[in-house]
Amino acid sequence: MKSRWFDPVLHIPLAGLVSFLWICLYSATQFGQAGEAGKQAFHIVLGWVLMLLLSRMDYHLWKRLAWPIYGVTMLALVAVLVVGTSVNGAKRWVALGGLGTFQPSELAKLATIVILAGLFAEGFSWKRLGVAALAVAGPFLLILVQPDLGTALVIAFLCSVMAYAAGLNGTFLFAVIGLGISAFPFVLKEYQRDRLLVFINPDMDSAGMGYQLVQSQTAIGSGGLWGKGLLSGHMTQHGFVPENWTDFLFTVVGEELGFLGACGLLLLYAVVFGVLIRSAMQAPDRMGSLLALGVASLLLFHTVVNISMTVGLAPVVGIPLPFGSYGGTAVLVNLAGMGIVGSVRRASRPREIVLSDDPNPDSKN
Repeated sequence: MKSRWFDPVLHIPLAGLVSFLWICLYSATQFGQAGEAGKQAFHIVLGWVLMLLLSRMDYHLWKRLAWPIYGVTMLALVAVLVVGTSVNGAKRWVALGGLGTFQPSELAKLATIVILAGLFAEGFSWKRLGVAALAVAGPFLLILVQPDLGTALVIAFLCSVMAYAAGLNGTFLFAVIGLGISAFPFVLKEYQRDRLLVFINPDMDSAGMGYQLVQSQTAIGSGGLWGKGLLSGHMTQHGFVPENWTDFLFTVVGEELGFLGACGLLLLYAVVFGVLIRSAMQAPDRMGSLLALGVASLLLFHTVVNISMTVGLAPVVGIPLPFGSYGGTAVLVNLAGMGIVGSVRRASRPREIVLSDDPNPDSKN
């Protein structure tokens, strides 16, 4: 008999990925941040319980809950601008006392997926697209002024992918994306423009804004094929890559586990993404398909951009590595998204046929 709570196809590779990344986080936090790994473990356990609970929920309920969730998200995003905690010049967190901090922009990602899936569940129309654009514009602008360009780009990416999957014309979509890119020079702050220049040439300010990127590339390159061994990376264990337990966790993989370890991590991600995409393709209806696709797009965007920026293939925009970078809100939201996919997968399974010993089950007494 199959367990109602355990989905081996989804849970086994996910457990392997989360465990792999937590070990790397543990190694990264040994230099001055030793307590963070324990906090992350707590959030992982809490998130895993949340994932299992959400997998038992009928995903169609998200259509009714979409707008209340959207309202809560908007209130939280406004609150963070008023009473939020400022770190490095950005207001992205709300202090919760002994419970730590809460990052509303992470909730906005999941809210965007739910809103768009609900709107496009009955098919694509220009009216629905207009409502979707207005709905997404609110969190997008509030996140942009925090400022948090990375998360704002995530919201825009989710909207583009899900609208296209729902039926939006590709030519129109690419035209809108082109207009958005052309507006970038007018909306970027000075430090964001400097990051783009540093991305093009990190050595222009290797002791300043380019320091983290230069150190990241050096750490990854020094790992070679086999790596220096877990807890044995010179740059990781002596703090030469600033805050590598957050957005630069991949440097730990590269230095201590080497090229083969990095390939192993990418393989784990590929398996999880494969399960998510297959879940979207096998969903029983459009709503389920869009929910699974939205979660897959969210995690894929984060993974590709995060790893690309640590190796110098993308500018540093503050995108965390899914299930790995330190941050309780992000872990909870990502595992909640996996729970939603789990509920879609449960609905996709064929119902078990109850066998009977009666040779004529259709006969009436």
